[in-house]
Parts: sequence; structure tokens; C-alpha cells
Amino acid sequence: MPSRVSHASSTTDVIHLSVRSAQLLHLAAQGLLRRRTRKAKRADIEATIAAMGILQIDTINVVARSPYMVLFSRLGAYRNEWLDEALADGGIAECWAHEASFVPSSEYHYHRDYRSGRGGHWAHKSAARTRAEAGADMDLLLERIRSEGPLRAADFERDAPAAKGWWGWKPEKRWLEAWFALGALMVTRRERFQRVYDLAERVTARWAVPPTAGTMEEAQIRRHFVLETVRALGVARARWIADYFRLRPRVTDAELAPLLAEGLLIEVAVEGWEEAAYVHRDHASWLDEAAGNLLRATRTTLLSPFDPVVWDRARALDLFGFE
Repeated sequence: MPSRVSHASSTTDVIHLSVRSAQLLHLAAQGLLRRRTRKAKRADIEATIAAMGILQIDTINVVARSPYMVLFSRLGAYRNEWLDEALADGGIAECWAHEASFVPSSEYHYHRDYRSGRGGHWAHKSAARTRAEAGADMDLLLERIRSEGPLRAADFERDAPAAKGWWGWKPEKRWLEAWFALGALMVTRRERFQRVYDLAERVTARWAVPPTAGTMEEAQIRRHFVLETVRALGVARARWIADYFRLRPRVTDAELAPLLAEGLLIEVAVEGWEEAAYVHRDHASWLDEAAGNLLRATRTTLLSPFDPVVWDRARALDLFGFE
């Protein structure tokens, strides 16, 4: 039976977990605990991204680009083009989230409306500077896409050398990326991993369920992201939560108290942790298994440095003792 302890300040029993059980609960939520019993299917791409809530994009290509590696860690062998097809078909969308990321298209409106909350992010600061410096040129670029349809950065020919810097982007690429960060453009598909940009309204119009119109309140968005983060992490301390979707300010135990009261989160005590930890109610059955020491890891796999399990180094150190 699960081990529970009653706090003097609460009438609610708090479930006790060993550190190992907390680790296994985290891996279960991330889709990494058990070996798959069947071959991957096309639909597993979107389901896996939905379970994680987010798939970070990075273009560095050594063994493979990170998003393909993250999916391989969970699915085993699959066809890389399935990820590209999911984007082109509108099952997933690209946006700024943790960093540049794929997210379920059903979640896009939360990310779209949280731009103000991510105003301090470098991509949004850079977009605002670019807009101030090259507003007229950006407007002309946007009108070209409006009239010609989707375009890549490569479709804007330029004889002058590229700019110096980390990426060496030509001006048109910077303008495309600025419009992407500002929300006027989205990525409609990728060709050999190169972004193909189109007007946001044309991209979302093709989706089976277009995003809702209007702007949600930031408090509603923050609440949603907090719950989604705890669900994706399996078990979480309050101080781990903000990093997942780049929330500002940091999440506190006091902020989570109403979610506990509503039964959306379950408080747990992990051996050796001074702070409370939290589990989403959707994982109640896994929590019972974890508390009864019934979860078992049955696989070994490699992780990309941009995998959600390890991208937050402080969390990885807290949870796994892994530097």
C-alpha cells in the first residue's frame, strides 16, 4: 500500500516516495520508462510531443538533429519524415516556447498569447530591435509573402556577404525570424529542415481545429502551463516548474496551493527533499505504483542534450544527482 503521512497543518494525507520512485515516475511521464511493445506509427509522433508538451528544436546535426533524437529515445526506429509531415499537416506547430519548439497545434494559442509573458526572452528582444531598425523592409517582405505565398530564406537572393555573428544570417532571414517571433509569420512546413514561412492566419486556417480568436488572460495561460509542466515532468518541485515553458516569475508553493485545493495536483513527499513535490492528478495511477515501489525501468536509451529530461541542469542534478 502507498505510504502516507498526515501533516499537522493539513487534513490531507501526503504520499511518501523514495528518490528512486520519483525518478521512475518522471521517466514514466516522459515516455522513457518501459520498452515499447510495438513498432512506432505515424500517429505516435504527435502523441509523444503531446505527452512531453513540447519538443525543442536545435539545428546542430552530428548524429542527428535533436528533435529526431528525442523522438527516437522514446519511439525507437521511426521514419524521420513523420515529424515533417506532422508539421505540414497541422498536427503540430512551431513557436517560441521553452526555446524554438514544436508544440501540439491544440496548444498553440496558449503560446501565441503568452508572448507578453516572454517579453524578456532574447528572441523577442531581438525581434523588437529588428522591427525598430528595419520596419519598412520587414513590411515589404511580409507583403511579398502575402502576394507570392510561402517562402524560405533562400528565396530571397542577396549578393552581399552574410552578417557576422553566431548564425551569420542575411537581413531577410533576420526579418523572417523577427516576424516569426512577433507572430505575423509561422512555419508552414520544412524542406530539408529549412523553414518555409507563411502568414500565420493562412497556416492556422489549414488546421483541423484552428486556434481560438481573441487573447486569453495571462493568469489563465500561466495556470495552464503550470499544470502542463507538472503533468509532463511526472513529479515536480515548485522551483522546477517555471523553466519548462519559460514562465516569469518563478512558481512558488503558495501559487500551487489553489491547484491542490481543487484536486488538480497531488502533494507528495520525496525522501531527502525538504520541499514538497507535486504530481498531476492524471498520473494518480502511476503515483500509486511509485508509492508501492511497483514501477520498473525496462530500457536504456541515449538522450539528446536538448531532451526535456536533461535540458534543465539544476533539475537533473536535483532528481538524478547527475551533473
